[in-house]
Amino acid sequence: MLRNVPLRFLALAGSLTLLAACGEPPAPPLTAPPGASASPGPGASGPVVPLPSGYPTGVLPPGALPTGVLPTGVLPPGALPTVPPYVPPFVPPATLPPVTTTPPRTTPPPTSTVSPAAQCPASGPTKAQVLAVLVGLPGIPAKELEVVEGPFCSGSWQFTEVRIADEAKAERLFVVTTGKPATLKVIEAGTDVCSTDVQTKAPARIRVRACGA
Repeated sequence: MLRNVPLRFLALAGSLTLLAACGEPPAPPLTAPPGASASPGPGASGPVVPLPSGYPTGVLPPGALPTGVLPTGVLPPGALPTVPPYVPPFVPPATLPPVTTTPPRTTPPPTSTVSPAAQCPASGPTKAQVLAVLVGLPGIPAKELEVVEGPFCSGSWQFTEVRIADEAKAERLFVVTTGKPATLKVIEAGTDVCSTDVQTKAPARIRVRACGA
């Protein structure tokens, strides 16, 4: 049946067969318009601003990056790990030795080197003569008194301890007298006889009896 087909029809049929086998020819690649920069790489967002002439390579001028766009390799704010503040190591304070406080010394009162007055001699005065001058004195009980100790003599001064008779627990009274046995004069009588007159006028041995020093 193909014998009567002209050769030109066979050539045309072969060309159509080749075109059908190869499909549609590929489209030519797109080219960027003159002056346009290269498209951003994968993962970039926003336009890339070209560097001005004469600016050093790798350094971006101020304001060259649009908001929200960072160059590759630059971490956004907050991406760096937080470094805790430096805390110096604790150094315990040096242990000081305990402070020993010495209490102040209390100086006792000086001890008198003077001996107290001794018992009066036989020439007096007697106990009865001392009790006689106490009768009716203010502050002296209007009761019978008795001599407990004394009288003790030093010069013309005497010191005597008396109390209410027959009352062993009664409070003692002290009597300081001066003068001759027959004419005694009471200087002090009571529970405390260390008066100014006794301290300034009485002999030292009488002051030891009356004042303790």
